[in-house]
Amino acid sequence: MGRRSDARERLLTAADQLFRNRGFLSVGVAELCSEAGVNKGSFYHFFPSKRSLLLEVVEAAWDETGMLRQWEAEPPHRPVDALRSFLEELFAFHYADQEASGRVRGSLLANLSLELAPQDPEVGDKVNELLSREIGAFEALISDALDLGQVSLGSPLHAAQALVGSLHGLLMLARARNDLSVLPDSENELLRLVGVTQPWL
Repeated sequence: MGRRSDARERLLTAADQLFRNRGFLSVGVAELCSEAGVNKGSFYHFFPSKRSLLLEVVEAAWDETGMLRQWEAEPPHRPVDALRSFLEELFAFHYADQEASGRVRGSLLANLSLELAPQDPEVGDKVNELLSREIGAFEALISDALDLGQVSLGSPLHAAQALVGSLHGLLMLARARNDLSVLPDSENELLRLVGVTQPWL
């Protein structure tokens, strides 16, 4: 029995790295294949187009901590602690990515929004879908914290939108400066943004 090919996974890994480094438009199929060590025939066997590959990369990469998917499946019992853990894990992910790549690469979703969303409706719809899922996960978490009296705010939805916008904006700022120090410095401010009351800080 022959060994199962991992060409598809290698293409996804190569695409994730190249798209984070240089964006989508400047990376060609030939470069993707070379980076992954596969031929063009294999590429088109797995992906009908570079765009279809991108959509899979984005789907896999949108939850960089893995925690949002967990919250969707089972809401955490201690929402404020879960939010604090999320911020710590997110910051750790980007510090590890900077160490591995040699620079700050920011949020893939935010980068694609700037590069492609205005002129590519399919990519724009996918980015919007994933951002909406992110907002929904935070909205549910904040609603649970509100029920427990751990936050004080008017609208969990508006707070979740502000949090998601702030997180991706901070990552864009960190990328522009090539400096991640803005992230841990902002942790308590992000918690206050969603109405975490003083005893929980």
